[in-house]
Amino acid sequence: MEKNKIYELVLYALFIAITAILGLTPLGFIPLVVSVTTTHMPVIIGGYSLGAKGGATLGTVFGLTSLFRCITTPVDITAQLMLGKSTGGFGLYNLFLIVAIIFLPRILCGVFSALTYKGLSKFDKTRVGAMGISAFVGSMTNTVFYLGGLMLFAFDFMSAAYGVTTYGALVKIILGIVAFNGVIEAVAAVIICTAVGKAIDIAKTKGYIR
Repeated sequence: MEKNKIYELVLYALFIAITAILGLTPLGFIPLVVSVTTTHMPVIIGGYSLGAKGGATLGTVFGLTSLFRCITTPVDITAQLMLGKSTGGFGLYNLFLIVAIIFLPRILCGVFSALTYKGLSKFDKTRVGAMGISAFVGSMTNTVFYLGGLMLFAFDFMSAAYGVTTYGALVKIILGIVAFNGVIEAVAAVIICTAVGKAIDIAKTKGYIR
């Protein structure tokens, strides 16, 4: 029991460190056709071993790194929105946006991927398919809830930023981003998370780690 607890703490420390490094350095972005974030990947992989609680914890760390980058490099339009630079000052509205748009998508990414993996691994003995599907679910959760939150809670700001005036026009733009950038990001997550997750699984099976 004590060894299992120590092993779990080591995993938490490892995945928290990797998430922080990716979130606070350029290593968190892969320059493909578009800039693909990798910071959510240790959150997903950690969810395989640590479950929904671990996924939520790592997702919170992911959120903290996103908030830190938002504060220290407030160059994009969403950072300006969160910090109140485009809303006439920081207030409760901005605090709500930070929770709903920066933290909630990241936390749900870890929770949903962990729950998906737990459910599918009961039927997938190799666990490869379960890892791949849960990685896709986790990645798309982060994308959809992030962009959906911006669209729902900051419509005026986002419509002005994209130069549109109607809800329908903004929805089309957001769906386009999800279908292109979101899917590319999700496919990258499937490939990397499945490979790393399976390597960890094999190491456990062979007794290299416990």
